[in-house]
Amino acid sequence: MGDTPSVLDTVKTLAGITDNVQDNVITTLETMTRSQLAMLVDETTVPDKLEPIIQHVVLARYNRLGNEGYSSFSQEGESISYPNSDFDEYATTIARYMSERNRGKIIMW
Repeated sequence: MGDTPSVLDTVKTLAGITDNVQDNVITTLETMTRSQLAMLVDETTVPDKLEPIIQHVVLARYNRLGNEGYSSFSQEGESISYPNSDFDEYATTIARYMSERNRGKIIMW
């Protein structure tokens, strides 16, 4: 991946975190996200083409800590809605990857 910042560094920067107190939480979210995405695309690890999704989903999950399981949250006039799946926003990208991966395969029924 070369000079690409780690997921940990990216999430900390975007969330304004300057210490290491949340590092375990962020790396745990990354591990969970990687496992789930790899399972979604039927791979053992996240393919390089889908790697950018990891940073976005981990940041979203970090920002939602404390509100897990909610479809929406309202407080003092502010309302936030959450997608059914953290990967919904990336469904087109994931489907395109799956289509490219399966191109040329023969499936027998």
